[in-house]
Amino acid sequence: MQQIWDRLLTNTASDKTNMDLESMAAEEAPQTKLQNLSNQVDDVTGTMKNNVEKMIHAIENADNLLAKSEKMKKDAEKLGETSERVERSYRCKNAKLIAVVVVIVGIVVLLIILLATGVIPVGAQPPTSKP
Repeated sequence: MQQIWDRLLTNTASDKTNMDLESMAAEEAPQTKLQNLSNQVDDVTGTMKNNVEKMIHAIENADNLLAKSEKMKKDAEKLGETSERVERSYRCKNAKLIAVVVVIVGIVVLLIILLATGVIPVGAQPPTSKP
């Protein structure tokens, strides 16, 4: 009879131990799920922070590009104005050069005409003496 009581107590104790293990496992399962969810939330939060940092970096790059493009636009306008000034200057110099060439060519042509007509004597003529 003692053996039966021992078995009953042992069975009851093992049942109680099994129940305790089952309740602990049942308690661990929600905590494991909660920990998994917490880890997933942390991962998503980290990813979102990285995405926000990348977006901020991209916005800064866009701002830098915008500033550079505005500077380039101003420089292009300034270059256009300078090139117009240089063009006008060289146009005036070219006109002056053409005028000088025309005057020189005119003088040469005039000299040729005067020499050909005899207005300007070409050679030395001996003086003529009158008796």
